[in-house]
Amino acid sequence: MKVLNRNNELFNHDLARNDRFISEIVSDSKFLIIGAAGSIGKSVTSEIFSRGAKLLHCVDINENGLTELVRYLRSAHGYKTQEFKIFALDIVSDEFGLFCERNDYDYILNLSALKHVRSEENGFTMKRMID
Repeated sequence: MKVLNRNNELFNHDLARNDRFISEIVSDSKFLIIGAAGSIGKSVTSEIFSRGAKLLHCVDINENGLTELVRYLRSAHGYKTQEFKIFALDIVSDEFGLFCERNDYDYILNLSALKHVRSEENGFTMKRMID
């Protein structure tokens, strides 16, 4: 905070004011998180998991990272009643396409390699992210 010369975080007030509304939306929704084992994916997945999403499917190519994610979620938030599953899949594989066709998600969040891959430089990656 001192580096940015701020005394308060920017979104705390909005989050507190809308916490109940956000929780209601999340708890009534089905999510697919792509890149769930990465640093950003883990944080987003943790937030959605803690709010008890109706269904939460997590995909990442990193099987060890997914295992660590499950351990972290269970230790930080305990066991929830929602459907929670992990899948070690490459998003360019045929299996991933079939997997997405089988499920009816309300939200698909593609967080794979978000902070260090310039998606706009690769048309295929950009299309996959938007799709």
